[in-house]
Amino acid sequence: MGALAGWLGNLLLGLSEFSLDALDADRQIDLQLIYGAVIIERRWLLEQDWRHRDPARYLPLRTLQELVLRQPEQLCEAVLGLLKRTPNYLRDARSQLLELPELVSSLWLAEALELLERGIPWLHRLVQELPQGRECCTEQGQLQGLSCTAAEALEDYQHFLQDEIVPAAQGSSSCGTEMVDLILRNRHQLALSGEQALQLARREREKIRRQLAELGVDVDDLQDRHLVGPELTGEQRQVVYREELARLKAFVLERELLQPPEQPCEIRLTEGCLSRIACDSYCRTEAGGVIYLPCRTERSEGGESLAEIRLRCLYAGWAGRHFLAWAGGIEAHSLVRQINPSAAFKRGWAHYMSGLLEEQDYFAEADRRLLQQRRLALAEEAVVELEYHLGDIDGVTALSRLRSVAILGNTAGSRLTQISRHPTDAFMALIGVRLLEATRRRVLEKQPQLSPLQFHAKLFAEGAIALPLVVKRSFGESVWEQASREVL
Repeated sequence: MGALAGWLGNLLLGLSEFSLDALDADRQIDLQLIYGAVIIERRWLLEQDWRHRDPARYLPLRTLQELVLRQPEQLCEAVLGLLKRTPNYLRDARSQLLELPELVSSLWLAEALELLERGIPWLHRLVQELPQGRECCTEQGQLQGLSCTAAEALEDYQHFLQDEIVPAAQGSSSCGTEMVDLILRNRHQLALSGEQALQLARREREKIRRQLAELGVDVDDLQDRHLVGPELTGEQRQVVYREELARLKAFVLERELLQPPEQPCEIRLTEGCLSRIACDSYCRTEAGGVIYLPCRTERSEGGESLAEIRLRCLYAGWAGRHFLAWAGGIEAHSLVRQINPSAAFKRGWAHYMSGLLEEQDYFAEADRRLLQQRRLALAEEAVVELEYHLGDIDGVTALSRLRSVAILGNTAGSRLTQISRHPTDAFMALIGVRLLEATRRRVLEKQPQLSPLQFHAKLFAEGAIALPLVVKRSFGESVWEQASREVL
């Protein structure tokens, strides 16, 4: 890690030699993205070396599951290679964690133990999890033996964590004020401190509460109950998903809100997932996009309400993740821009689109109630996130606060883990919605002939990267100054 940190330091020196004025506009954006990413990565390495803190990061389970879900061309070779390396890798992990066991994050330790509890049985049945048509693995006679050996190594690692690390672990997974400030400046390109961001998130939460009160919505009642409606299961559930995807695509085209990508978007059921976050997701493939649906939800044996399905189609489908995966031109899909996405788009875009669709009377009453719950939940999550990373609250309090939000339910623990691993993302999703709305208003004031479709096409020309860079490049410095002054 020391060598890598040194290399990143040299890279920063090299990048600082470039003159922004000597580069064209696209290269300027790329340089800012690379420079910001290197600064953050180097600070993580120097101050919070994960090798001594994060036992979950050593586990191969999520990588294995992603391979099974994505089904790449070299699936068998990749799976076999990962299984072969697992025993030695976990032995190295034990020596790293034993050096300073008191630094191990109790939150990440709990995540590791939960993953192991689910993952070891899954690994024993890995042969059954591989998709049909991949018989090469079993024909080689290696997969079953290697998966069992890897499962035994995971069991040893599980016992090691329980016996050696659990009694000693007292580390935190919060990143601290300086890191929050660094991320806001260098990843999100915002001239905000962590404390300013926290005050902004609190104001936004209260604003959402006031808006709901003005609509006659009892906020406390909304928080206390998870309103879902009748559940759809089995084949009926899949049929409704496909119908809702098609309905949304037709609607955004008819109202000229977006230009959906040409690439297809399909639904695929998954079984044996290690966690909802891992298997309840969207995946871009060479052929198009896949929305993965777990056979079982956190709440029931696979049942979902129509409102839940409709919003899931929004978040993942033609106006959500699938749109984001393919929108924009060649520059938008360069490696630099794909590995530096902004949470304003990655998480905030769906909330922005829900507001736009609501203006167009797309949603039913049950949908709107669920939307209100999710907006309020995002606001609370953003406040908890910043309070946690700035040191105002500890993990126990943060978890309690998240559990008090009814819609999060028993996913509060995984939400807190995500917050710990992606500081400021919830805040940027929350405030990104307002910045996107303000930008649209300012642009349409100057160009009233512009349709939403044309506005969004221009917005995504540079990719789903830091919002200030996008707005300045696509619409000009003055638009960003006006929009940011209105929101920030």
